[in-house]
Amino acid sequence: MNNQPKIEAFNSFYQQGKDLYNSGDILSARDIFLKAAALANEISVSATSYDVRMEYHKTAVKILEFVKNKCVKNPPKEVLSAPSEEKKTEIKPEKKSDITFADVAGLEDVKDEIRFKVLEPLKNPELAELYHIEPGAKILLYGPPGTGKTYIARAIAGEVDAAFFVVNCQDLISKWMGESSKKLDEVFETALKNERAIIFFDEFDSVACKRGDGADGADGEMARFVATFLTKVDGFKKSETNKMLLLIAATNRPWALDSAMLRGGRFDTHIYVGVSDQEAREFLVNKVLKGLPIDEEVELSKLAQALEGFGGGDITAICNKIKGRAYMRASKAGVPQNITLNDCNVVLTGSRNVITQSDINNFEKFRQMGTID
Repeated sequence: MNNQPKIEAFNSFYQQGKDLYNSGDILSARDIFLKAAALANEISVSATSYDVRMEYHKTAVKILEFVKNKCVKNPPKEVLSAPSEEKKTEIKPEKKSDITFADVAGLEDVKDEIRFKVLEPLKNPELAELYHIEPGAKILLYGPPGTGKTYIARAIAGEVDAAFFVVNCQDLISKWMGESSKKLDEVFETALKNERAIIFFDEFDSVACKRGDGADGADGEMARFVATFLTKVDGFKKSETNKMLLLIAATNRPWALDSAMLRGGRFDTHIYVGVSDQEAREFLVNKVLKGLPIDEEVELSKLAQALEGFGGGDITAICNKIKGRAYMRASKAGVPQNITLNDCNVVLTGSRNVITQSDINNFEKFRQMGTID
């Protein structure tokens, strides 16, 4: 479960309570602290990590004890101790990508659209200038998990020789109000120092989800964050050294995004990255297994056919497991061992596809209507 909106709301209430307490408004501080404690308890209950559960459970208990003992008439002057400030980490691009579109299996329609949006204006700037087309864009890549959205983004960086900045949006949301905006500023400022740069926002729905109607609590905090994010996206200015800034966002849940993010001038280019077709699956299978010792009865084209419906990442992982079985036998025997049909069948039988037909249907509805029921 995504607890980040609740964490943002908790820290806002927590800080408000401290400010009210320090100003002497004890009764108001008591009410705000109780809201913070309730949120901390909710976070603790729904957290998947043991450390997070314990952290917020202890925090809730601590706040309640403070309210009981200190939020009374004429309390001793004592303030809750704030957690240590987050360490500022230097923002750096990934190592220059050596991946290009030649390494991307299939998805020719996806690559063609990106060529038109990004590559052609750089290759033929005079023609682009004639039509007032600027290199760079704001692109939303959406589709089931494991279909290669991140890989495509890296391939774009390799095609245009751009600095590639990966922003995990879960990490972008800070525990302290205001820090998220600063982090976003730092990302843009660092990217714009490069001649060509790509900022890739992964798990985009975690920061760009639909805003609730409530003005308070988690809905209110998320609404403020989305508004801040939109301001940054709308207002960035290219530096003198930057000739192209491409923003790419990726999500497995496009229907959860706030509609304001998808309007013209923002992330208005929507590219569906679906499951691999037969040609793409054969490309991936051959990339992993071709040239290895294989029994004659193992036909890679049939293996690719058996992997219909799987995402590219899962196909690669399954093929690695298949060759791993043969390698294990070879290590024990001390001589090469062929990949067998049994290796393929055992791995296939134990592999579960995380992409369901229901998922595919939802994406098709979104492609056609921009929403799902």
